[in-house]
Amino acid sequence: YCRRRWRQVQYMANLFWNRWVKEYLPLLQERQKWHVVKRNLKIGDVVLVVDSNSPRNSWPMGVVLETVPDRFGLVRQVKVKTATNTLMRPIDKLCLILEMDEPSV
Repeated sequence: YCRRRWRQVQYMANLFWNRWVKEYLPLLQERQKWHVVKRNLKIGDVVLVVDSNSPRNSWPMGVVLETVPDRFGLVRQVKVKTATNTLMRPIDKLCLILEMDEPSV
């Protein structure tokens, strides 16, 4: 009975995670063409690093350390500091969780 119950719970957790990745995550990631200029990622922003190969509920959060703009000045890549290492990721593989507040003058 315990093994059957464990498999059922794992199945339900996998089902939830797959739906979260396919239905909710795209709402967090705005994947539109860059026809309209929007806010670039900035140093200090808190992001979720999306990795489709990672097991469920194990995507790391990180802080943006450095931005890499393209020739038009739009940020396309960032350097992200996670709890374990520093990664270079394109912005379409990141979800903005918390924006860095602008310093009040």
